Amino acid sequence: MRVLWLFICFLFAAPVQAAISEEALRQYVHDIGWTMDDLTRYLAKWNMTIDHFSSLEALKKQLGTPITPERLDELLLRYEMTQEEAEALLGQFGEQLQQYTFIEDLSYALSFYRGRYETMQAMSDILATIGLTEDEIRRLFERTPLSAKQALERLDKNVQTLLLRDSATPLTNKERHALYALWNEWLSLYRLQAKVFEVNEHGRKPISFGQIETATAPVVMEWYDERGNFVADLYIPSERMNSSVLIDASEQLAHIGKMALDLESGLLVARMPKTASSYGLNILIGVALLFVSFVLWKKGKRCEPLR
Repeated sequence: MRVLWLFICFLFAAPVQAAISEEALRQYVHDIGWTMDDLTRYLAKWNMTIDHFSSLEALKKQLGTPITPERLDELLLRYEMTQEEAEALLGQFGEQLQQYTFIEDLSYALSFYRGRYETMQAMSDILATIGLTEDEIRRLFERTPLSAKQALERLDKNVQTLLLRDSATPLTNKERHALYALWNEWLSLYRLQAKVFEVNEHGRKPISFGQIETATAPVVMEWYDERGNFVADLYIPSERMNSSVLIDASEQLAHIGKMALDLESGLLVARMPKTASSYGLNILIGVALLFVSFVLWKKGKRCEPLR
């Protein structure tokens, strides 16, 4: 009985899952064209790490089916699209086919974007008038924090209040401060630093955000990330220099963020972890075995002869 007790204790204390071979994992990551950092970031979307998987097969099952030319053709046939049409659709949202690794993710994205094409087209048309390119929209898409849903909804609601005002009249001081607050909160949410310049024949002159309305020459607003890398810029020609362009732009930027979160949350729901490790189950089994062994040990004690 004591031997059984020791065996059960050893079973309970032993690791409940086998570690994935680092060599095999690195080979798999290399085969799908990723780095280990890519894998870490991807799993982090589900608050998961490599340690949550008991085998490489379990990890592969969670990640999905790698895209191959044959699988891509089959998917496009199902959606009745050519590769050029799929590229054009993704490009409208600042993405490319090459960005996708797994067929399940691409399938969801095509379905998502097809239902929002006209909306995105209108948003892109408005933002194109102030110089935002598809690549810049994509970078903003990627920078949208997963926790920003409530903040973006609040910003969008506040923008709607400004849109309802009479655009023919100048902003009141209260409205101007509200607009500045919207932009500052949006920049903070996206972890961006803004630099504003008035552009004339003499070059670029730094100005404040508050001076955009009264600028007599075109204005450029550049956005940089925390490391000083360029992310995007806005170009406002002098003939469009008014508060309305800033209000319209802030509305579309809020909508882009909300759409990015809709896509991401939809992907997460559609691709919820299919298999975590058996850690919890193994613990329950270990506890059950421990309890049974304890009961058997107690019975054995009662049956032992007196010495």
